[in-house]
Amino acid sequence: MIYIKKYQNNNKKMINAYGKWYGRIIHTETLDLDDLCDHIASHGTIFTADVVAGTVKKFVQCIQELLLEGKKVKLDGIGTFYLALQTTGAENLEEFSMGNVKGVRLRFLADQGGKSRYTTSVLTRQAKLTSTLPGAEGKENDDDDDNGQQHGGGTSGSVEEQP
Repeated sequence: MIYIKKYQNNNKKMINAYGKWYGRIIHTETLDLDDLCDHIASHGTIFTADVVAGTVKKFVQCIQELLLEGKKVKLDGIGTFYLALQTTGAENLEEFSMGNVKGVRLRFLADQGGKSRYTTSVLTRQAKLTSTLPGAEGKENDDDDDNGQQHGGGTSGSVEEQP
């Protein structure tokens, strides 16, 4: 079940969205790697959760290794992981150096192809949405983790500007 919280856009800079009401998903829990492996093992696999965990941990390590070799990693039906640079600009080609590189960022591009179970249309069709959890109305930052960081979000193909 996916719970939705209603909120009002209070950002005056967003002229077309200011004052309008929108919906956000309330994430009820964040599962870590061990939780995910327990969940996989609960689906009747012949492998125990610890074997699944070992495989998934190696999988995660290998993705990092391949990314650091300059490769993209595509998981069919899920998406593609790749690295991108954060750089500062140089006035000309000759002045650009490794000193202009400020960071290496992990990026993910969701697979929107025919094989994907995660396309907007598939997820919208399959999602079981329900009204807001009691007491969540108007609360801000329900999507924040313990460090105040927001994860996910954004809209694709929306008709109105979303805050």
